[in-house]
Amino acid sequence: MKKILLSLLLVLLLLAGTVACGERAPAPPAPDEVLGEELQPIGQGETVFQFTVTDPDGVIMGWDVATDEETVGAALVAVGLIAGHEGEWGLMVTEVNGVTADWDADGAFWAFYMDGEFATAGVDATYIEAGVLYAFVYTTG
Repeated sequence: MKKILLSLLLVLLLLAGTVACGERAPAPPAPDEVLGEELQPIGQGETVFQFTVTDPDGVIMGWDVATDEETVGAALVAVGLIAGHEGEWGLMVTEVNGVTADWDADGAFWAFYMDGEFATAGVDATYIEAGVLYAFVYTTG
């Protein structure tokens, strides 16, 4: 019994150390922090959601995205704000607002957020929710 408890304790310590050492992407800004002005309207449709992008230089852009799509990914692809390729787990976003992140070249990727927290699903599997701020932040690994 003592060996099991000691093993569990060691596993927890290793996990805590791994989490503590990992780099985190900066959280995306709140909508009212985006350039100190209103978000730009883009798209057409009955549903509107807020979307921001933080590029490699820390420049923040934001949009009010109007759509009739059901998912954030489909809406952003339709208005040309994101692009990528289909992978084993859905859309792998490689380009946001015309800026490409290349993991193989420099460890860069686009981190997807919902209300300032890492999203728990991919952008193409995330259904649009009223009042939620969606964001991509250029991140290096």
